[in-house]
Amino acid sequence: MKEQLVNDNDLFNLTIATSPEDVDSINKKFYGKYNYPWPPRSFPAYPAGMAGRLLNQDIGSWDHSRIPARPRIWVAGCGTNQALFTALRFPEADVIGTDLSAQSLQLGRKNAAQMGIANLKLEEKSINEVTYAEEFDYIICTGVVHHNANPELTLAKLAGALKPSGVIEFMVYNYYHRLMTTACQNAVRTFYNREESLDMDLEMTIVKKLIAHFPFRNLMGEYMRTHHSAPEAKIADCLLQPVEYSYTVESLEKLVGAGNLELLIHCINQTDVAVNALNWNTHFDEPLLAQEYEALPDNKRWQISNLLMLNDSPMLWFYLQRKDAPAERLSERDICEGFLASKFAKNTFPVKNHVINLKGTYALSDRTLTYPLIQAPTDALAKKVWDAVNPELTMREVFALAGIEPTFQNVNNARIQLTTSAFPYLLAQ
Repeated sequence: MKEQLVNDNDLFNLTIATSPEDVDSINKKFYGKYNYPWPPRSFPAYPAGMAGRLLNQDIGSWDHSRIPARPRIWVAGCGTNQALFTALRFPEADVIGTDLSAQSLQLGRKNAAQMGIANLKLEEKSINEVTYAEEFDYIICTGVVHHNANPELTLAKLAGALKPSGVIEFMVYNYYHRLMTTACQNAVRTFYNREESLDMDLEMTIVKKLIAHFPFRNLMGEYMRTHHSAPEAKIADCLLQPVEYSYTVESLEKLVGAGNLELLIHCINQTDVAVNALNWNTHFDEPLLAQEYEALPDNKRWQISNLLMLNDSPMLWFYLQRKDAPAERLSERDICEGFLASKFAKNTFPVKNHVINLKGTYALSDRTLTYPLIQAPTDALAKKVWDAVNPELTMREVFALAGIEPTFQNVNNARIQLTTSAFPYLLAQ
């Protein structure tokens, strides 16, 4: 047999990925030492039902029926605040947040008490040890599974906890986003005998000195400079993760498929919004390329975009469903067809904010904000559609009225930038 010259340890950060139990123990210590994420400036509180309707639109349920009116939600690997954000966005829901880190949960409980959050329960437990069985309508697990010794087994726990009709919001690292972070993690651990034990204090010392005194002018040097004034929790999360896998669209599809799950649709998230990486579809001007590309199924189009865009591709942040879900998977084109067939009204809603003060505690602001914060879409095509929206007209009729050709690319861009949770400008009627 030919010797394998490149192994997983070269591609990922797996030196100490020994067993689920060992990695759980290491992650517990890591996130106990570096509470993540750090406290936000504010927590927005949505009116009941709004986030659920937008979530339904994210996945193409234009009649808002897929996610029930009072969902049961599990935030798996919630850290210090993700479950709090979720409970405030879904005040009508029953929310459970779990995490390995007692310190992170302690901070979460303290902040939840300050804000009077009553629909949230926080529990200290590993995803790998839960016994939930078909209990949740909506599971959120972002940035967690890739830090486990056996991601397939961890994801299987999520799949087992999901109701047949439920949806998972899932994110793992994009391989092309993590080339420098993985290289740094492995370099730091090569400085000392990491096979004996993980020395977090020594690693932080090493990486801080690398940041301050990096010897090369290259891409890694530029990346290191972005961490010059970063808090330790961010440095640790980016550059010192104990275990880290990363994926392409193709390998992500294999991962979720092994858990009897399938990709539904890209979840538009704030990280992608910040860099305008909103779409997994590539626009080709060359006719043959465009024709061949757009004839492909979702997974093939998205994989081509992943390979061609490299580090400029979006986050691997997708909604998933069970393969045996009562509702057959809708393709991205199917979702766009449903969008064209639906009628919409312009949407605004009030949001209250719990704001951190100088004492580090949260208090409800007297000021009520109106979402969307940017009153009209900034994308030219989306703005043109938004201007023409009439609740009496289907979106297909709106496109005709606005003089916009309803190509897949045009329709999908408008759908993303008008009807998703990240761009809540329109509500289906």
